[in-house]
Amino acid sequence: MKSTTLTHKGKRKVNQDVILTRNINPDTYLYLVADGMGGYDNGEVAAQIATESILTFLSNVDEITKETIQKAINKANLAIRQYQEQHHSKMGTTLGAIVLSKGVAKCFWVGDIKILHYSDSKLQFESKSHNLTNELSNNEPLNENFKSSKYSHIVTRSIQGDIKKSMISYQEFITKEKDELIICSDGVHSIIDSQTLLFLMNDNKAPKSFIDTLNHRLQNEAIDNASLIYITEFR
Repeated sequence: MKSTTLTHKGKRKVNQDVILTRNINPDTYLYLVADGMGGYDNGEVAAQIATESILTFLSNVDEITKETIQKAINKANLAIRQYQEQHHSKMGTTLGAIVLSKGVAKCFWVGDIKILHYSDSKLQFESKSHNLTNELSNNEPLNENFKSSKYSHIVTRSIQGDIKKSMISYQEFITKEKDELIICSDGVHSIIDSQTLLFLMNDNKAPKSFIDTLNHRLQNEAIDNASLIYITEFR
């Protein structure tokens, strides 16, 4: 297993994103991107609290399942709520992660972190963000003007102390040796979509070349914090 990461603060004063790549036991890896919510106080603190809480919980369970992952998110909610009460501060984070073990990828997300699975040079899976546009489109078709509006940036789920607003979405699949996985914050996928990422991967066969190309684009174009984990070389 090999992973490469990048992160930019964009045009923000502070980078509120947190990236984690960790081997949590001999055959299990945790890859995670947390995006502190910029409209709240201490977004970077919330992202760090959630990341550390989830890492600790998942490192100490007998089996990682959808249910234990939700429990880890609930623990992170509790930790953030306790911090809020102690410091009188409103804070929150969105989050997306992949647990990889024995050829199985267990993906989960809360908010608008994207998880992408590429296999045989094709996009096989793209997570659906928890935002107002997608939530409303579940009930009725939306016109193109609405889809491209500011509503796509309004998240409907996050980790900010309320368990009811932090239910995960979950996807599980088998990985093959030459598959590629990406976890990225909205600062990346709002300017480089999943098909463009595929084109860049195909055009830059070496991971370093691909990341260098992304870095160049983000340095010039990123407005929000932008973070990404690129995972390759499955065995």
